[in-house]
Amino acid sequence: MLFSSLLFLCFFFPAVMLLHRVLPARLRNLFLLLASVFFYAWGEIRYVPLIAALALSNWLLGMVMDHSRAGRRRFWLVIALGVDLGALCFYKYADFFLTAVGLRALSPHVSLPLGISFFSFQAMGYLIDVYAGRIKAEKSLTDYATFLLLFPQLIAGPIVNFVEIKEQLKVRTLSADDLETGMMLFIKGLAGKVLLANQLGILWARAGGAGFATLSSPAAWLCIAAFGLQIYFDFAGYSLMAIGMGRMLGFRFPANFDHPYATTSITMFWRHWHMTLSRWFRNYVYIPLGGNRRGTARGIFNMLVVWLLTGLWHGASWNFVLWGLYYFIFLTLERTVLKRWIGRRTFSRYLYTLLVVLLGWVLFAFEDLAMGLAYLERMFSLRMGPDVLYYLRNDFVLLLVSVLACIPPVVRRVTAALSHNAAVRCAAYGGLLILSVACLLGDSYNPFLYFRF
Repeated sequence: MLFSSLLFLCFFFPAVMLLHRVLPARLRNLFLLLASVFFYAWGEIRYVPLIAALALSNWLLGMVMDHSRAGRRRFWLVIALGVDLGALCFYKYADFFLTAVGLRALSPHVSLPLGISFFSFQAMGYLIDVYAGRIKAEKSLTDYATFLLLFPQLIAGPIVNFVEIKEQLKVRTLSADDLETGMMLFIKGLAGKVLLANQLGILWARAGGAGFATLSSPAAWLCIAAFGLQIYFDFAGYSLMAIGMGRMLGFRFPANFDHPYATTSITMFWRHWHMTLSRWFRNYVYIPLGGNRRGTARGIFNMLVVWLLTGLWHGASWNFVLWGLYYFIFLTLERTVLKRWIGRRTFSRYLYTLLVVLLGWVLFAFEDLAMGLAYLERMFSLRMGPDVLYYLRNDFVLLLVSVLACIPPVVRRVTAALSHNAAVRCAAYGGLLILSVACLLGDSYNPFLYFRF
């Protein structure tokens, strides 16, 4: 059940919101837990026992670890992380690893459970925090399972730390201000997903249907830019919808995107793109490995580990491994050779960042490496043709609005203008909601790219 589906918008979420508000406070978490399980079961009922078993095992092992002597805590942490990593590796990576070593005949050939990368990382972060003494283990199974399986962020994040919402699991207010803010965030995310990402996806699909090999060089650059914008508004829109729904239910989820295409270095890009994933790898992999505290060489090695894992997190395929290594190279260069050059905000820095990111999206988009290399060749072949005019003529307004929505000063001015007049604000957000629903009614193209991760 997609957030951007009519079933979710017209029936599921309104019903959840209404019942959540009228129920006594002591029953709200149980209700949200049941609603979240129903939400997951609607999309993939066969894996409900899996997520239930992971939630129960993590809760039990967290409790055992919290009440163990110092010498035994590490043992229980290894067991607990082994459960989560074991499930993640079995369902997501078994086929990839066995194929890589020539043992594909032994592959279990299982499908990927929805959102397993997100809720596994959230579960592991909780366990590591309990082990480190940053939080106490949650005694209530209902509250813990609600934290882990809460439907707004269950299948696509943002990756929430338990400490961020532990107080809200116990007591939360449902104010009119939070309801209004949550609705605005949700509508902005929905509009980004439906009005921009879906339409950009149609452009990219149309180029693929015509044959990427036939593109001129300008069209190849335009189409990969459209793909980059699509994946941004797709995922950032979904994150905004999740954050907005959380706000309407009384939870404060962390931000996940902050205008990454307006940054002036790859280092800054990754501080603004999928921020909760970057934070997770920093806190639970990079820093425990020693960060940059043990010298330059060890810091670079630690970054290599992080970016190999980041690539694999996005998918069990060699193109994602290369995509992670690609960003490791540029981040290492920025930390060493380019350290002084990237410090200032100039047009050349913006251009450099966009160029690196766009080339990276080619690796990301094509699991077939030969096709990806052919697309790169097409981008730099200097082959001219009229096809770029076709895409510009049909999608100029879409591309213009998408680019403007990535520029912070433009977004701030629009937001400020709406904040001063309640009537205009209601009309603007109401109009976006109506347009989004109308678009869903008339368009069957409604994918979500990050479901496969």
